[in-house]
Amino acid sequence: GLELPGLTYAEPAYARALDWLLCDGLQRLGYPDGGSLYLRLSTRQLDQKPFELASERLGTEQLRMDVLAGGYRLVEPSDAADLVIAASGPVVSEALEAALALEDEGVNVLVLDVTSSDRLYRGWRSEIRDAARHARISEEPHQLANLLSTSERHLPIVTVHDAASHHLSWMGSVFGARTVPIGVDQFGQSGSIHDLYGVFDLLPEQIVNAAFVALAS
Repeated sequence: GLELPGLTYAEPAYARALDWLLCDGLQRLGYPDGGSLYLRLSTRQLDQKPFELASERLGTEQLRMDVLAGGYRLVEPSDAADLVIAASGPVVSEALEAALALEDEGVNVLVLDVTSSDRLYRGWRSEIRDAARHARISEEPHQLANLLSTSERHLPIVTVHDAASHHLSWMGSVFGARTVPIGVDQFGQSGSIHDLYGVFDLLPEQIVNAAFVALAS
């Protein structure tokens, strides 16, 4: 049902991002061209500190605009980035742990929190569709272009999501970057979060291994 026309999917990892998306979704219901918002949420408790640090760095209003546009820079690399990790939902926590481990190995990681893959994709799709229709490049860059500097756009990307692995894998095609997608491609298992994440390569050490695969090519 996520591909139904007029339905926008969002999966915020942090409480304030949820607040912003929910309020924005309710407001859009009153627009002539508005639609419905599908929120995929979790009862898992997450440390909110990374989001607060991002708010301090970016400013509350800029962060809010980025969240509503589909994603934002959650953690900056310690130096020029070597790799991008794009994660969505509660598995952002594992992505952050993996980024720290990679930094210890000398790999500088930019972590993106994808709050709405729908909005992120539609922004890119709208730009290339309009460019094809009118034979000109849009002056307004899509959100992913806003999030990645020119030097970062061709870096390897590891996408991390506790849903279908293909859900975020399109991100590498935007700028032609090598992509290693991690996600859930089988169903029916039961167990603890740790056990299930281990089955689907979503644990921090497994994300680190995927990052080295991306960097090796």
